[in-house]
Amino acid sequence: MKKYLFLFPSLLLFTPFTKAQCPTAPITFANQAQINSFPTTYPNCTVIPDGVDIKIMGGDITDLSPLSQLTAALGLLEIRNCSLLQDLNGLHNITYLGNDALDGFILRDLPALNSLAALNKLDSVYGEFTIRTCNALNTLTGLNGFTKENGSLIIRDNGTLQDLNGLDSLVYIGETLELIGNPQLNSVASLGKVNTIVGGIEGGVFIEANIGLSNLTGLGNISTTIGSNLDITLNSNLNLCNVPSICKYLADPPINAVITISANKVDCNTQTEILAKCALKTKETNILKDNITASPNPFQDHFSISSKNSEALNIEVMDIFGTTLKKFNITGKENCDLTNYPSGIYILKFINSKGQETVIKILKL
Repeated sequence: MKKYLFLFPSLLLFTPFTKAQCPTAPITFANQAQINSFPTTYPNCTVIPDGVDIKIMGGDITDLSPLSQLTAALGLLEIRNCSLLQDLNGLHNITYLGNDALDGFILRDLPALNSLAALNKLDSVYGEFTIRTCNALNTLTGLNGFTKENGSLIIRDNGTLQDLNGLDSLVYIGETLELIGNPQLNSVASLGKVNTIVGGIEGGVFIEANIGLSNLTGLGNISTTIGSNLDITLNSNLNLCNVPSICKYLADPPINAVITISANKVDCNTQTEILAKCALKTKETNILKDNITASPNPFQDHFSISSKNSEALNIEVMDIFGTTLKKFNITGKENCDLTNYPSGIYILKFINSKGQETVIKILKL
């Protein structure tokens, strides 16, 4: 018994000693010498605790390798105004960053940074993840293990960024996707696995002033849910916006969402233009079309369906994704009320007794 009693208090003494090996207050590394001293000052520190923000801001900082013992940081990690820093070697063991909405990971004003390869183990960020004004960075390759952004993903003002390669595993964004002012960005295809963009009061999707972007192909998929707002503006070469995620969103926008679509190329300038293109993916057929009319088209809340056929026709009213909203039969003429449905393209499918079908598209303003 004496042996165990002796060991127990020694453990109590050892535990707080090891926890004290990490900084307990926010710390700013202003030069390379301070970075170099980290493993000596905090030899057993692997996880920066919650509430301790780490800022790396120094004109002579070129090497982060002395930080290689770190596997996570539960506060804010900000690397900014390091004019000579070319890579993030030293952060290669970090798997997650942040613990609440005020935390995150900020890479900003790093003119020499040309690689994110050291972030290959990073799985998730809680709080804001910003990559801004990193003008030597032309791809995000290195983030290939990154799956979850619990706050906002902000990628803006990166002068040579051409694609989002590296975000191929990302499936969840907790608030906002912001792609703004990246003049050479020509593809968002790496976002194809994103299934959820939560939004929030000021959140949603913001795609602005990316003058090299011609299409939104790969922005999510048919299952993607976008909450809150949508802003697609000032992308002067953007003319393909009718991707499944955007079509789904515009067909039934969230309540109180702010939608701004303007100053892009034709077919991406208004909600109506994009919805019209979404509807073109549903092919009209005309086996019975000469004997059927739907008017007015476009309509406000109500329209009429008239048939010259003497037999009864089965009618389905569907949204652009093929979801049936109404079913009824007509012989002659019937009124249809879509007052409680959002503006957009709707599909009318007519089926006669022989199973022959006619599909007509109609637009609600």
